[in-house]
Amino acid sequence: MKATARARRAGLYIRISDDREGAGLGVKRQSDDCHELAERLGWKIVETYDDNDMSATNRRKKRKGYARLLADIESGHVDAVLAWHPDRLYRQPRELEDLIDLIEANEVDIKTYTAGDLDLSTPTGRMHARMLGAVAKYETEHKAERIKRKVKELVESGAIHNGGHRPFGYERIFEGTGPRRKVIEDRINEAEAKYIRDWARRALEGESLYSLVTDANSRGITTSTGGAWSYQGMKFLLSSGRIAGLKEHKRQVVGKAVWPAIIDEEDHKALRTLLSDRAEQAKANGAQQSSTALKYPLSGLVRCTCTEDGIRMKTSPSSNRKGPVYRCPPKGDGGCGGRTIRIEDLERLMEKLLFAKLEEIEPLDEADPDDPRPALEAKVVKWERRVAELKEELLDGDRPAREIQEAIDTLNSRIAQAHRESAEYGIKGRVLEVSAEELRKAWEDYLPARKQSVYRSLVKEIRIHPATPPKNVWNPGRAEVFWR
Repeated sequence: MKATARARRAGLYIRISDDREGAGLGVKRQSDDCHELAERLGWKIVETYDDNDMSATNRRKKRKGYARLLADIESGHVDAVLAWHPDRLYRQPRELEDLIDLIEANEVDIKTYTAGDLDLSTPTGRMHARMLGAVAKYETEHKAERIKRKVKELVESGAIHNGGHRPFGYERIFEGTGPRRKVIEDRINEAEAKYIRDWARRALEGESLYSLVTDANSRGITTSTGGAWSYQGMKFLLSSGRIAGLKEHKRQVVGKAVWPAIIDEEDHKALRTLLSDRAEQAKANGAQQSSTALKYPLSGLVRCTCTEDGIRMKTSPSSNRKGPVYRCPPKGDGGCGGRTIRIEDLERLMEKLLFAKLEEIEPLDEADPDDPRPALEAKVVKWERRVAELKEELLDGDRPAREIQEAIDTLNSRIAQAHRESAEYGIKGRVLEVSAEELRKAWEDYLPARKQSVYRSLVKEIRIHPATPPKNVWNPGRAEVFWR
């Protein structure tokens, strides 16, 4: 649409997709140039619409300034548009087509500081705009591909990536100032690293992530951004390769990193296995496990003998006001529905049995000759090598794909089981490093979830037999303990 002599009520749209200079300087530069253009044209800028640090190609982020401009064009509040360059308005072909329809329907002029008229009222003008849009889209996609390739190279080299928040447990050392500054080193923040080591140790001893999160937030320990800890945040931290000095790409370890480790690789592998297994177990057991584990140390270990395999008993309030009980599920859920045992009585009994058991076991002060982990690690290396070979065969296509995939799945199951057995032994070993006397002194200060971790490392299950007359008298013989 050609400009006429009458004054135009112009809407100024300015956008910069990557404000690396900070303080909106790129937006200000566009604004100054376009105000100069408006003065030359004799147009009055009645409204300014800006989207600072906002890409036109990111469809997940709404350009609020651009949306307001379109609404004001449709309402007639503005009848002309000023922009620094056409690609400030659009970089997606579909956006251009919507803009063409709106401009034609409302007889709006568009002028740009760097490219002159953007005439969308003629076939030639629309063709030119579409060509510019296609070039802009190509440049955007090409830039994205270069960035992806650069990130991949950084990952594979173990280098530090400049983006994102400061990682918890590390201090960032920068070169330069402002948004263009570059991270040259990640150093361990000892004040935070001590928490990571403590949380890792407690998690490896079996303490739940919910317990760690509750404890951290109650003590006022915040994340690197100053927020409260969440279950997912704690899980992400403790299962990350970063804290073991490893570089990851899409949550897969790809090699050593240049920053120092806070925990060792062995603990990292054990944590990943344990946290993955706990997530699967939580799904299988339902929501009660995570909440009751914080309150009752024996939760998940108590089973009723009414079935051959022993069905897990759940916590329940007592009907006679004698305190909460473990109760067998109703018949409709596979249990007997009637058998109960008072939680307080069972916990008191298990504490006595636990300390008696620990007194029978000598604390581990040197390497255990029966440690299964070296043999398990050797098997894992062999199986992983075979999986890699099978994947190559899968690409060759000489054998049936289903047959090869079944073999890969079998080996992956063996690898996962070996990691589980290694992690379980590690938990038990940590408990056995402490004498019964030392544990007894610390026991009262332990949170329920930490007590549970000790029980789980030594107790396979506790089977509850039927009550015998007189039923109102506590009979410790009803509880049969199966030790690991």
